[in-house]
Parts: sequence; structure tokens; C-alpha cells
Amino acid sequence: MSFIINLIAKGINKLYVKQWVIGLAYGDIKEIIRSRTFDQKIKWLPVSSIYHFYGDPFLHRSEDGNMNILFEDFAFDDNYGNISILTLDNDLNIVDQKIMLDTGSHLSYPFIFKENNKNYVFPEAARSGVLTCYEFDSTRRSLYFLKEIINLPLLDSTILKYNNKYWLFGTLNDANNGYILNVYFSDNLLGPYVPHPANPIKKGLNETRSAGHFIEVDGNLYRPTQNCANSYGESITVNKITTLNESEVIEEPYMKIRIDDNNWKNHSIHTIHTLNSLDGIIAVDGIKWTFSVKNQWKNFQRNRKLEKLKKASATN
Repeated sequence: MSFIINLIAKGINKLYVKQWVIGLAYGDIKEIIRSRTFDQKIKWLPVSSIYHFYGDPFLHRSEDGNMNILFEDFAFDDNYGNISILTLDNDLNIVDQKIMLDTGSHLSYPFIFKENNKNYVFPEAARSGVLTCYEFDSTRRSLYFLKEIINLPLLDSTILKYNNKYWLFGTLNDANNGYILNVYFSDNLLGPYVPHPANPIKKGLNETRSAGHFIEVDGNLYRPTQNCANSYGESITVNKITTLNESEVIEEPYMKIRIDDNNWKNHSIHTIHTLNSLDGIIAVDGIKWTFSVKNQWKNFQRNRKLEKLKKASATN
């Protein structure tokens, strides 16, 4: 009987489209850290198409006062993401959207670092195997290539300036452990970066891969990380950094952040894997389940086509 129930459940599950969507809330991130409580009312933004998902939101306030979101726009048909920008009004409604960077290869996690009135973006490009930096022109809402930073397929690289050095936290995929956290440091934002002698700092599916900007509260540093122990994007583990120097990197789990399933507005949102804040606004993302037989039939046909292409290329 359990076998039949599981089979039916799997069949029903395949009729839903799982889309990452961006959510916004008002709140003081420092108070959330101090109280170890995340219970914000989240406004989930619409996605332009059921054939896309929006994830990895990073916030930026432009010179004209508008709030922008830099994010990963993943197209199911293309099977890769580009870096796009959403512009919001004062009520956090979308008023404009634009693709800023499309390399034909997967891009995500557009980490923003502001220094000397300039904004630098370090999007994840693990498929290409190179971490690259771009300068962000918020007036034109465009990204301009500056230089390659590290020739490694780093996931979700996140940079902190601390004690007059720049510390880059990035993870690598590992077949046995899921993720491996490595840290690099430099005297300059654009490098060169030196591998930390303690690398790898840690391994595993929890507390390794970054989930957003570092957070400083009352003189302490906190690093949001993804908890993928049971499923991808299950929740966020916020780590407290206790030691960070050229000899040691030590952090310990501090709090968990999950989506409140008891809030009816979050009824169809089941996960979270990014947390960023700016000017009293908090940006997160989560997976929304949408019932769509038509889209799943399209996915089935696309997957069959891909399998045929793979078989054809294998025989040539």
C-alpha cells in the first residue's frame, strides 16, 4: 500500500512547476540576529513567466533613490540563468525589469560590493570555471567587465572587508561532501587573492555555501549559509564568526531561518536559500509550487529531445 501511495505522490508531484521566487519584507536585520527570530511578513513578487524562476536577490539603492534587485533569472528552455535587475516603487512593486548580463552560460548570485562610491558585482559563473568582477552602472543599469578574479568554479562567492583585508568565502562542489568551503584573502578588492592556509575550512551540505552578505551586529560578524542537508534550499543557517585571520577561520552555528508554513501567504513557498537586507528591506527567495499539466508535458518533451541529442552525440 505504501508503495502505491508513494507512486501516486510522485505522479502528483510531477504535475507541479517548482519556481524560485523573490520575497520582500520590512524589518531590521540586526534585530532579527539579536532576537534569533525571523517572522517577517513576506511579499512574494510575481515572475514574468512560468518558464522562468527568479532567485539570489541582492539589493541596491540607486542614486535616484529607487530600490533595485539584482538577481538570477533562470529560463527553463535555455537551461541557464542570466543576471537581471528589477526596479521597485515605494510600495515594493515592480516597475521595470532588464537583463544586464547574459554570457550564454549559467550565471547566478550577483554579489554586490560597494567601495569608494563604486559598485562591483561578482556573479557566480561556476560552469565557466572563473570568478569575474564587473562594475555596476546603476544609471544605465548595466554591468561592465573589469577582470577575472580567481580561476576556479566557485559557488556563491561572498566578500568581506575586515581588518584592512578582503576575505573571499567561496565553495566548491564535492561528490563526497556536497560542498567544500575555501577562504581567500587579499590587500585589494580585485586581488590577487591568496588561498587561506587552513583550506578547506569545512565540508558538508550545511553551514558551508554562502546565502548572502555578511551581517555585522554589535561588533560581531555573522555569515548566512545554505542548509541543504535534506533538500536543496531547505533553510538558512546563520553562522557567527569567532576567528578570522591569516592563520585561522572559525565560525559556529548561531540560528536557523525558515519560511513560516503557518502563514497562509507562504502556503505555496517551501524553501529559502538567500538572505540580504538594505535600508530596512529584507530580500529572500523560496520555491513556489504551481500546478501546470501543460508545462510538465512541455518539460517531458524537452527532456526526451535532450536525451536523443545525448545519445546521438555519444554514437558519433
